Amino acid sequence: MRAGLDELRDLFVHLAGIRSPSLEEREMAGAVKDFVRGVGLEAFEDASAALTGCDCGNLIVRVPGRGEGTPIALCAHLDTVPLERAPTVIVENGVVRTDGETILGADDKAAVAPLLMVLRDLALEPPAADVEIVFTVAEEIGLQGAKALDPAALAAATVFVFDSEGEPGTVITAAPTLKAIEAEFRGVAAHAGIEPQHGRSAIVAAARALADMDLGRIDDETTANVGLIEGGSAVNIVAERCVVRAEARSRDEAKLAAQVAGMIGAMSVAAGDAGIDVEIEVDEHFRGYAHAADALPLRIADAALAEADLAARYIGGGGGSDANVFNARGLPALTLGVGFEHVHSPHECIRLERLEELYRLGHALVRAAGRTPA
Repeated sequence: MRAGLDELRDLFVHLAGIRSPSLEEREMAGAVKDFVRGVGLEAFEDASAALTGCDCGNLIVRVPGRGEGTPIALCAHLDTVPLERAPTVIVENGVVRTDGETILGADDKAAVAPLLMVLRDLALEPPAADVEIVFTVAEEIGLQGAKALDPAALAAATVFVFDSEGEPGTVITAAPTLKAIEAEFRGVAAHAGIEPQHGRSAIVAAARALADMDLGRIDDETTANVGLIEGGSAVNIVAERCVVRAEARSRDEAKLAAQVAGMIGAMSVAAGDAGIDVEIEVDEHFRGYAHAADALPLRIADAALAEADLAARYIGGGGGSDANVFNARGLPALTLGVGFEHVHSPHECIRLERLEELYRLGHALVRAAGRTPA
């Protein structure tokens, strides 16, 4: 039994119509569980909610194979970026979008729907190799679901994470490490109209630090950004406090270290020049990865893309996904393009043909894994 485009469309529209921002994935998880149960399988829910703060855990569905080839896992996430209400989903001229008032949630429900259809087929015709399909939570807020997933819960030798822009056929062979930087500038408050000379502005020091930083696109592998600034208490008070939150990413660890050092240096110098203190914390949100051309997941992906008749496009990415977490734990993983467009915006959309391509690719990965020696 093979899913038709109408079935894929209807399932995706149903899932996209469910509101499931990070930490509030329970209804979406329920829909997935109901579907899986309806095809004769069972979705195991882990205990990660206690760690993530979500209202449900990650879901894992296992389909035993015939003991051939390499066991694999396919992965997508259940959550979306924040939204106030459930999307109003519109299908028009082969494109799925919303009414323009909310995101669509094709990131990542456009992957969830085809993977569920693959599960339905596998329940009827078991694969050669064991297959696990993982639906994670809290991906959009720092890959929290994957981080809380017990590594022992998966028997797969490699994971394919469906979660990237780029048409199906896009393969992220390398992804960056991300370092988050938070700096709190502590100045001296004073009345801005009576004795400003007695104050030392934390905001001014922060602004001078930012002006001295290299930000944006640093090179082909490295980016940096200041995303949040907050401080001060009133317009007539010299700001006593200012907090700056920034990040730096790179696929090259030496370049990342240099970029972070430069940003910290700019903050320290600006604070010193202003005669105030600054407290800086650096946290690694996720670690990057890079696969050799003959790595196991790439060998399986090569074969699958050829079988699915999809043009292969191998690139280094600039974002993070659950694949970063799996790779950091020693479980080889690749991020694959899903084909959503204008992600995280009210203009988000996906073409119906992408759903069918993802469905074909999911099956092709399963078959290629069944032919690849463990």
